[in-house]
Amino acid sequence: MAEVKILMVGPKEAGKSALANYIADAVQNSENPSLAPTKPTVGVRILEFDRQTKKGNQAVNVSVELWDVSGDRAYEGGWPAIMHNAMGVVFVYNAEKAGEEKDLEQWHKWFAVPQGLKESQCLILAHRKTDGKVAKQTSAKALAKIHSVSTTLEDNQPFIKEEFDKFLVHVTAAAAEMRDREEQNVLGQ
Repeated sequence: MAEVKILMVGPKEAGKSALANYIADAVQNSENPSLAPTKPTVGVRILEFDRQTKKGNQAVNVSVELWDVSGDRAYEGGWPAIMHNAMGVVFVYNAEKAGEEKDLEQWHKWFAVPQGLKESQCLILAHRKTDGKVAKQTSAKALAKIHSVSTTLEDNQPFIKEEFDKFLVHVTAAAAEMRDREEQNVLGQ
């Protein structure tokens, strides 16, 4: 079984914990996850779950560690330890707050650039807590090639997991490539 560590990062109150709970099937109110209570994350929360994805016609079992990272910069001192061995990053911003998408470029510099992650190892979720407003997609040039998805837990719940699973296929492939390179280095090839 493949194992991957994925970070979920972004500004405070963007909806990271609600999305992480939903993706990991850790929702208390499974009939309407938008009503499930959340509280500010202190530092980081780690959700572990297994997922089966498809790569072509082949089923791939993946053990996922989803690290729900607080958007509070008071915990910035712990970020290097949190980033260690991360194979993917999900950037979440509140699409209902004006200008919040502009902060994503900084989050990308903090979490994806130091890890050397490719665009395929990153995902942007433009999250709305209600279904009222159309999400504005990020216009930052550094993030233009990263897949971006508009989400809400009110109406497009299955779509969120489908997009996460597509992202997971890319992250799993990158993790396998990295492990192969490390093994070749150890063997001196």
